[in-house]
Amino acid sequence: MRGTVENTRNRFARRGELVVMAGAGVSAGLPSAVPSWYPLNAAIFAALQRRLESGIGRAGWLDEIGHAVGDARTEGRFPPDYQAQVIEEMCGPRYFRALQALDIDIGNAAHEAIAALAAAGALRAVVTTNFDRLIERALARRGVPFIAAFDEAGYVEARDVRAGVLPVIKVHGCVSSALSMVDTWKQRRRGRSDRLIACLEPLHEAFWLYAGFSAADLEDDDSYLGLVRGAARSPGAVYIAFPGNPELGSGAKSLMAAYADRGDVVVADVAEHLAALGRTVGSPQATVIPGNGPAGRARIEAGLEQWATALTASAAGLSVAAILEAVGAGEPAVRVLDRLVRHELVDERGTPDFQALQLQYGRLGSALGRFVAVPDVHGAASNASVESLQSLLRVADGESGFLARAWLGPTYLWLGHGAEATTLAASIIGGFAPGRWDGPQPRSDEDMVDGWTSAAQVLVLNADTGTLQALVSTVPPALDRARTSGDVVREARVAALHLFMLAETREDLPALARSYEAVFHPARRVLDSVSFGFRALALGRWHVGVGGISLAARHPSDPAVAQRALAFLGEATTHFATLGMDPWLIYVEVQRIKALADLERFDVVNERLDRLVPHLDRFPVLYSFAWEAVAQVQAMVGDDDATATFGKAVDAALEAGLHLRHQRLSALAEYWPAPGPG
Repeated sequence: MRGTVENTRNRFARRGELVVMAGAGVSAGLPSAVPSWYPLNAAIFAALQRRLESGIGRAGWLDEIGHAVGDARTEGRFPPDYQAQVIEEMCGPRYFRALQALDIDIGNAAHEAIAALAAAGALRAVVTTNFDRLIERALARRGVPFIAAFDEAGYVEARDVRAGVLPVIKVHGCVSSALSMVDTWKQRRRGRSDRLIACLEPLHEAFWLYAGFSAADLEDDDSYLGLVRGAARSPGAVYIAFPGNPELGSGAKSLMAAYADRGDVVVADVAEHLAALGRTVGSPQATVIPGNGPAGRARIEAGLEQWATALTASAAGLSVAAILEAVGAGEPAVRVLDRLVRHELVDERGTPDFQALQLQYGRLGSALGRFVAVPDVHGAASNASVESLQSLLRVADGESGFLARAWLGPTYLWLGHGAEATTLAASIIGGFAPGRWDGPQPRSDEDMVDGWTSAAQVLVLNADTGTLQALVSTVPPALDRARTSGDVVREARVAALHLFMLAETREDLPALARSYEAVFHPARRVLDSVSFGFRALALGRWHVGVGGISLAARHPSDPAVAQRALAFLGEATTHFATLGMDPWLIYVEVQRIKALADLERFDVVNERLDRLVPHLDRFPVLYSFAWEAVAQVQAMVGDDDATATFGKAVDAALEAGLHLRHQRLSALAEYWPAPGPG
């Protein structure tokens, strides 16, 4: 450690002006062995898996698909706060009770060293991101007066605490109060309370010691807790880096950079460094706690098991399926829901958790199209096809009625009932700006955004100019709702669908996509298949349509336009395939045929058309788009059948109930044959 920083630290410690910022690394040491973020989330998923398997009597049922979750974590595609978010959406406040499993009483040497510093009067405050109460327990053993602040009232009290009482400021809440804990991505995006920030503000007059603190939150939010801002006026700080992984993350680097030459990084064992500091300032000897095994970990795992056992099997199934969907394992997710709704959980039918299970089954199975019109061995609609639709209908008048009706829109669309789909979608969009709907009401901002994304998918495929303008006008309030909720994934979905709305217009779509980069960037943490699938589809569609015509006019011999289209469409295919979005995969294929025609690869076009036709019977609503594409290709090569084929597109739109699309195509029919991509 540089001498100047060390001297400053020691001086402030002797004056009682040292702030310890304790992160997860403080509680990770033996024998506490409190798991860090990723291992804790893996343990939560494992507990949910065991609860579900035991609830239906199928031990090991999820072993194979559970590997997808582990792989996503290993590859950094499934951050812990996003798992927390999806479970909380399925279980509500029950999720935070899982975190109460961290309330163990097995401290370690780091906790005792902090308590020894406090007993010597070296500390002005302890600030901690940890939910556990191990620091408080160590302080109590030393007889150090303290106040634990973890909610609004506590933050106010801690700022004005009387002399001789040590404030322990728990910035993410405490296990003693499930509702105080902050763990989901949405919570973190919404930021912490003004009272907490005000409580921390005067502490930057002191010297800070960062112990076991990764500063990962700063990677997404550089204003997190005002730490960087406070560092600019702080007398100094020391950051203790873990010897096993001394490389600082980007958040920690930006934090320490704010201290400039008043800060230093040391690589040391947290407990040993704190104990050495204690000896320097004459603190009482820290209690020696042998680290002879992870006793705390066993208690935590037992607590998680107890939490999961208290959940219904439906709630466990909802959470498991939501996690699978979040990591891009859409097919396993919908298969889990299918098994639970159709074959298992008889005793839970009619309960709120089972109804929520039906809603999600209908969304994944019908609204996204995976089980729509899938035949059984006799050629009739399969049980999954029937039940996924019926699941939405069964909850359409209940507590989840708003979302059920919203997801019935695309379901009816894929079944070829365009008029019914459009009516439902228009009712969602019509009530969005004023925030008033007929029938069941949304329960949250998230419900409103989900309803909007559902309606947008329907209306983009069946719109005239006026409808499209009305739809675009609702983008700002939809974005506002998503931002208010703190959900960057939903915000990215709104942005992607905005791009898709404009894919057939003269709007400079690549420029608009770039303007949304601040929205898409945080969502890349999870690479949401819906967001990035529609973003890629929009750009691919634009390049084979109006945008491509404009670019080709400026560079008539440049094949890059069509090649860019194929690249975007390939990306869309990858994303949609992960969630089993079968109708959108077919729609993408129609656009790919146009791009291949632009490259004059007509042999490939014919091959793909031959493979495409059998799938169109499953989704008759897409016949109109396919015939339009074929007509455009025929016009490019001077085929006299182009006009007749375009007429098939017009008729197919009417047969599928796409009346607005029918009117628009009818108005264009007199211009056929029209060369070039459309």
